[in-house]
Amino acid sequence: SEETRSPTNHIRVRQLLSAGPTRARKGPTHTPDSGSAGRTDRLAFTLSIHLSLVSLPCVAMLVFLPGLFSQSFGWGAVDGIIQAYHFLPDVSFSAGDASGRLHTFEKGKLNMQTPNILASSSKFPAAMAIVGAVGDPDVPLTFSTRARDVFSWWATDPLDMRSDVTLHHLLTFTSGLVSADFGACGMRCLNTSNTSHASLVPSESCAWEIFADGPWAAAPGTVWSYHSLHLQLAGAMAAKAAGLSLPDLLHKYLLDRLGMRSSFWSGNQGGSRDPNPHLAATLVSTGDDYDKLLQAVLTYSIAGKEVMDLVEMDAYRTYPHLAPANNSKDLGLEFYGHYSMCTYFECVNQPWSGKCEKAGVHADPGYFGYWPLVNRAKGYYMQLVVARKVTLPASVITKYNVSEAMIGALSAQCVSPLRFNLTDPVEMALGLPDLSPAQNYSLPFPINVLCKLAE
Repeated sequence: SEETRSPTNHIRVRQLLSAGPTRARKGPTHTPDSGSAGRTDRLAFTLSIHLSLVSLPCVAMLVFLPGLFSQSFGWGAVDGIIQAYHFLPDVSFSAGDASGRLHTFEKGKLNMQTPNILASSSKFPAAMAIVGAVGDPDVPLTFSTRARDVFSWWATDPLDMRSDVTLHHLLTFTSGLVSADFGACGMRCLNTSNTSHASLVPSESCAWEIFADGPWAAAPGTVWSYHSLHLQLAGAMAAKAAGLSLPDLLHKYLLDRLGMRSSFWSGNQGGSRDPNPHLAATLVSTGDDYDKLLQAVLTYSIAGKEVMDLVEMDAYRTYPHLAPANNSKDLGLEFYGHYSMCTYFECVNQPWSGKCEKAGVHADPGYFGYWPLVNRAKGYYMQLVVARKVTLPASVITKYNVSEAMIGALSAQCVSPLRFNLTDPVEMALGLPDLSPAQNYSLPFPINVLCKLAE
């Protein structure tokens, strides 16, 4: 099976015809409507081409009996594709719509209750806590609120570019803070390797350090750069505006509100309370808890549609002259698409287009391959619960001139073929109509080779 090269998987018939492994947990069954017939035909035809063990009568059945195919395969097709994906020996999956979770599948040692360090997938949950404060009529905070309106010590001189920074700039990573680093960018208050210091620094003091010593290099709204500082400032702003500590903000508008009882930011578990958790990188959660977040986002339970429409707007549309920072990290992250507020406007491994914007898929793929998404246009969510760290032999690193940043990006890149191979069978199992053509998805060289070698 060469998942990294083929837009479909070579899956054994017996895997797909079964109800899936015993740990598949299923919700209410959706009966596909007549509009799903086209998708069923296409998926049946695609599988019939790639399943080398299928006999001619079986192929005929798949092609000419789409209703039977849909009912027989359903979520079993989804489970079979995940089961056959060798890059992920340990993975869980869930999907649902506005009615709630409809299906769960677990493979290997990582189940939906396993605590998981989400790394960069921590960003979207933290942003949703901030969005909850924005949606609270009792909190004087909007996306247009400037940092100087919240912090009395912030720059007010119009000649100082920082004076124009808004909450919107911070949540879209366009504040003018530019760094080739993924994380703390040298800020002492976010140095997780020095926890004795970081745990004593309250969020506003950390905001002051970022203001004074951060890598301010561009006017707000002109350069996109992916790292932790924007979100840490945004969290401090929201906490100050709401009159709460940063941990209390996270609990009030996210963890307690959604019943995410197995989730916490590092330093805030049990009786511990770090006043300045590293928002963008240190959330520990479970698939079950993150499922609650995805459903809440889909159903506008954290903030209303008017607010969420702004959250999900393409930052490049808001700032027409926006460009990624000129470093290998930020240029490389164009692989995932445009950015909105702490999620990618999914347009993976292809040039940005109106088609991607119309598709309305918002995803937050993480450093270890975690891939949650909300398909706003079609009204469903799904997640691949992953904790896969990629390592490569020194000989491979030398042969393909692989940088440390490339290795860090591989986990999610190697998960991406699975994510897109699941689109058709998931939407068919949900009974959705065929609204868009299938993607011919393949990874570019050398990523496809590196993913294969990392299996």
